Amino acid sequence: MAASRWTTPAARILSRRNLMVLSLVHSVLYTGLMLCAFLLGKPQPATFTFGLSHGIMYMVMTAAAAVAMRLRTLSVTTGLIVIVLGAACPYFGSFDLVREERRAPVTPP
Repeated sequence: MAASRWTTPAARILSRRNLMVLSLVHSVLYTGLMLCAFLLGKPQPATFTFGLSHGIMYMVMTAAAAVAMRLRTLSVTTGLIVIVLGAACPYFGSFDLVREERRAPVTPP
């Protein structure tokens, strides 16, 4: 029997790899926001766009991490790091997701 038979569609969508990619995108958006806000003199509408994108991505990442913890595709420690530290600094969540992805055992398809 294939292991994928017992996984739900939500567990496949909220895999560690997908969450890692979302978290890295969130970190890039946050970097753009910080660059616009502090180094480039707050150009509008770029600062607003990056700020709105960061806020929306934080809410999406929080919901995704909470559901992934419930589905047990994400460890509780990593989920809490993403949820608690994601608003102020999403780099911690990205780092922990990359670290968890590298530690995960490789399963054959």
